Amino acid sequence: MNEATSTDRSNAAALAALLLVQLALGYEWLVSGLTKIVHGDFPPGLAGELADLHGQAPGWYRGFLTGAVEPHGQAFGYAIEATELAAGIVLVGAALGLLLGANRLSARVQRVLQLATGAAALLGLVLLVNFELANGGAFGLKLAKDSFDEGVSLDTLMVGLHLALLVFAAAALPRRAGRERLRGLEASG
Repeated sequence: MNEATSTDRSNAAALAALLLVQLALGYEWLVSGLTKIVHGDFPPGLAGELADLHGQAPGWYRGFLTGAVEPHGQAFGYAIEATELAAGIVLVGAALGLLLGANRLSARVQRVLQLATGAAALLGLVLLVNFELANGGAFGLKLAKDSFDEGVSLDTLMVGLHLALLVFAAAALPRRAGRERLRGLEASG
Protein backbone atom coordinates (compact mmCIF):
# COMPACT_ATOMS: atom_id res chain seq x y z
CA MET A 1 0.00 0.00 0.00
CA ASN A 2 1.43 3.36 -0.96
CA GLU A 3 1.62 6.43 1.29
CA ALA A 4 -1.20 8.29 -0.51
CA THR A 5 -3.63 5.39 -0.01
CA SER A 6 -2.70 5.16 3.67
CA THR A 7 -3.25 8.92 4.10
CA ASP A 8 -6.60 8.72 2.29
CA ARG A 9 -7.74 5.91 4.60
CA SER A 10 -6.59 7.83 7.69
CA ASN A 11 -8.43 10.95 6.52
CA ALA A 12 -11.58 8.93 5.79
CA ALA A 13 -11.41 7.27 9.23
CA ALA A 14 -10.92 10.64 10.96
CA LEU A 15 -13.85 12.14 9.05
CA ALA A 16 -16.06 9.15 9.89
CA ALA A 17 -15.13 9.45 13.59
CA LEU A 18 -15.93 13.17 13.59
CA LEU A 19 -19.24 12.56 11.85
CA LEU A 20 -20.14 9.90 14.45
CA VAL A 21 -19.43 12.47 17.19
CA GLN A 22 -21.58 14.95 15.27
CA LEU A 23 -24.35 12.35 15.04
CA ALA A 24 -24.21 11.77 18.81
CA LEU A 25 -24.31 15.52 19.54
CA GLY A 26 -27.19 15.98 17.13
CA TYR A 27 -29.08 13.13 18.74
CA GLU A 28 -28.55 14.72 22.18
CA TRP A 29 -29.97 18.06 20.94
CA LEU A 30 -32.84 16.34 19.17
CA VAL A 31 -33.86 14.32 22.24
CA SER A 32 -33.41 17.32 24.55
CA GLY A 33 -35.60 19.52 22.35
CA LEU A 34 -38.25 16.84 21.87
CA THR A 35 -38.33 16.12 25.61
CA LYS A 36 -39.03 19.77 26.35
CA ILE A 37 -41.76 19.93 23.69
CA VAL A 38 -43.45 16.65 24.66
CA HIS A 39 -43.56 17.48 28.38
CA GLY A 40 -44.78 20.99 27.61
CA ASP A 41 -43.61 22.47 30.90
CA PHE A 42 -40.32 24.03 29.82
CA PRO A 43 -41.38 27.45 28.48
CA PRO A 44 -43.78 28.26 31.33
CA GLY A 45 -41.36 26.87 33.93
CA LEU A 46 -38.10 28.43 32.69
CA ALA A 47 -38.37 31.68 34.68
CA GLY A 48 -39.02 29.77 37.91
CA GLU A 49 -36.15 27.37 37.25
CA LEU A 50 -33.80 30.27 36.59
CA ALA A 51 -34.96 32.05 39.74
CA ASP A 52 -33.92 28.94 41.68
CA LEU A 53 -30.56 28.71 39.88
CA HIS A 54 -29.41 32.26 39.32
CA GLY A 55 -27.77 32.44 42.75
CA GLN A 56 -25.16 30.05 41.33
CA ALA A 57 -24.48 32.15 38.23
CA PRO A 58 -21.63 34.66 38.14
CA GLY A 59 -22.77 38.15 39.17
CA TRP A 60 -22.46 39.72 35.72
CA TYR A 61 -24.51 36.91 34.19
CA ARG A 62 -27.06 36.90 37.04
CA GLY A 63 -28.01 40.44 36.02
CA PHE A 64 -28.75 39.23 32.49
CA LEU A 65 -30.86 36.35 33.80
CA THR A 66 -32.93 38.46 36.20
CA GLY A 67 -33.23 41.49 33.94
CA ALA A 68 -33.74 39.97 30.50
CA VAL A 69 -34.45 36.24 30.60
CA GLU A 70 -36.69 35.72 33.62
CA PRO A 71 -39.23 38.44 32.70
CA HIS A 72 -39.51 36.85 29.24
CA GLY A 73 -38.97 33.27 30.36
CA GLN A 74 -41.72 31.76 28.25
CA ALA A 75 -40.41 33.34 25.02
CA PHE A 76 -36.86 32.24 25.86
CA GLY A 77 -38.21 28.76 26.64
CA TYR A 78 -39.82 28.42 23.22
CA ALA A 79 -36.65 29.79 21.58
CA ILE A 80 -34.52 27.22 23.42
CA GLU A 81 -36.85 24.37 22.40
CA ALA A 82 -36.79 25.45 18.76
CA THR A 83 -33.02 25.96 18.75
CA GLU A 84 -32.32 22.57 20.33
CA LEU A 85 -34.64 20.86 17.88
CA ALA A 86 -33.18 22.69 14.86
CA ALA A 87 -29.58 22.03 15.96
CA GLY A 88 -30.39 18.35 16.42
CA ILE A 89 -32.08 17.98 13.04
CA VAL A 90 -29.29 19.77 11.21
CA LEU A 91 -26.44 17.95 12.98
CA VAL A 92 -28.05 14.52 12.50
CA GLY A 93 -29.13 15.22 8.92
CA ALA A 94 -25.77 16.64 7.84
CA ALA A 95 -23.84 13.83 9.52
CA LEU A 96 -25.99 11.15 7.89
CA GLY A 97 -25.76 12.92 4.54
CA LEU A 98 -21.97 13.08 4.71
CA LEU A 99 -21.57 9.56 6.10
CA LEU A 100 -23.95 7.83 3.71
CA GLY A 101 -23.47 9.93 0.63
CA ALA A 102 -19.79 10.84 0.81
CA ASN A 103 -18.94 9.33 -2.58
CA ARG A 104 -22.16 10.43 -4.29
CA LEU A 105 -22.45 14.05 -3.12
CA SER A 106 -20.97 16.86 -5.12
CA ALA A 107 -18.26 18.96 -3.51
CA ARG A 108 -20.73 21.85 -3.33
CA VAL A 109 -23.35 19.80 -1.44
CA GLN A 110 -20.68 18.50 0.93
CA ARG A 111 -19.56 22.08 1.59
CA VAL A 112 -23.15 23.19 2.25
CA LEU A 113 -23.56 20.31 4.73
CA GLN A 114 -20.32 21.33 6.47
CA LEU A 115 -21.47 24.94 6.68
CA ALA A 116 -24.86 23.85 8.04
CA THR A 117 -22.96 21.81 10.63
CA GLY A 118 -21.03 24.94 11.58
CA ALA A 119 -24.20 26.99 11.98
CA ALA A 120 -25.85 24.30 14.13
CA ALA A 121 -22.66 23.87 16.18
CA LEU A 122 -22.52 27.63 16.78
CA LEU A 123 -26.15 27.67 17.95
CA GLY A 124 -25.45 24.71 20.21
CA LEU A 125 -22.34 26.41 21.56
CA VAL A 126 -24.34 29.53 22.47
CA LEU A 127 -26.90 27.37 24.30
CA LEU A 128 -24.22 25.38 26.11
CA VAL A 129 -22.31 28.42 27.31
CA ASN A 130 -25.53 29.95 28.60
CA PHE A 131 -26.59 26.72 30.32
CA GLU A 132 -23.18 26.39 31.96
CA LEU A 133 -23.20 30.01 33.14
CA ALA A 134 -26.77 29.78 34.46
CA ASN A 135 -25.84 26.69 36.46
CA GLY A 136 -22.73 28.35 37.90
CA GLY A 137 -20.48 25.94 36.04
CA ALA A 138 -16.76 26.43 35.76
CA PHE A 139 -16.29 24.88 32.30
CA GLY A 140 -14.24 22.03 33.76
CA LEU A 141 -11.72 24.33 35.41
CA LYS A 142 -12.25 23.12 38.97
CA LEU A 143 -12.69 19.82 40.75
CA ALA A 144 -16.15 18.33 41.22
CA LYS A 145 -17.91 19.06 44.53
CA ASP A 146 -17.62 15.44 45.63
CA SER A 147 -16.00 12.26 44.41
CA PHE A 148 -19.32 10.84 43.17
CA ASP A 149 -19.82 13.67 40.64
CA GLU A 150 -18.41 13.53 37.15
CA GLY A 151 -15.12 15.38 36.66
CA VAL A 152 -16.43 17.42 33.75
CA SER A 153 -20.12 18.12 33.11
CA LEU A 154 -21.80 16.99 29.92
CA ASP A 155 -22.34 20.64 28.93
CA THR A 156 -18.61 21.35 29.31
CA LEU A 157 -17.68 18.27 27.29
CA MET A 158 -20.18 19.28 24.61
CA VAL A 159 -18.58 22.74 24.39
CA GLY A 160 -15.29 21.16 23.32
CA LEU A 161 -16.99 18.85 20.84
CA HIS A 162 -18.93 21.75 19.32
CA LEU A 163 -15.66 23.65 18.90
CA ALA A 164 -14.31 20.64 16.98
CA LEU A 165 -17.36 20.77 14.70
CA LEU A 166 -16.74 24.48 14.12
CA VAL A 167 -13.18 23.70 13.00
CA PHE A 168 -14.59 21.07 10.63
CA ALA A 169 -17.08 23.58 9.24
CA ALA A 170 -14.40 26.24 8.86
CA ALA A 171 -12.63 23.95 6.40
CA ALA A 172 -15.59 24.46 4.06
CA LEU A 173 -15.27 28.24 4.07
CA PRO A 174 -13.97 29.67 0.82
CA ARG A 175 -10.36 30.73 0.87
CA ARG A 176 -10.18 34.41 -0.04
CA ALA A 177 -6.51 34.33 -1.09
CA GLY A 178 -7.15 31.33 -3.33
CA ARG A 179 -10.11 33.03 -5.01
CA GLU A 180 -8.10 36.19 -5.62
CA ARG A 181 -5.27 34.18 -7.17
CA LEU A 182 -7.76 32.35 -9.37
CA ARG A 183 -9.26 35.66 -10.53
CA GLY A 184 -5.76 36.92 -11.34
CA LEU A 185 -5.02 33.82 -13.38
CA GLU A 186 -8.34 34.09 -15.23
CA ALA A 187 -7.72 37.76 -16.00
CA SER A 188 -4.22 37.10 -17.33
CA GLY A 189 -5.32 34.05 -19.35
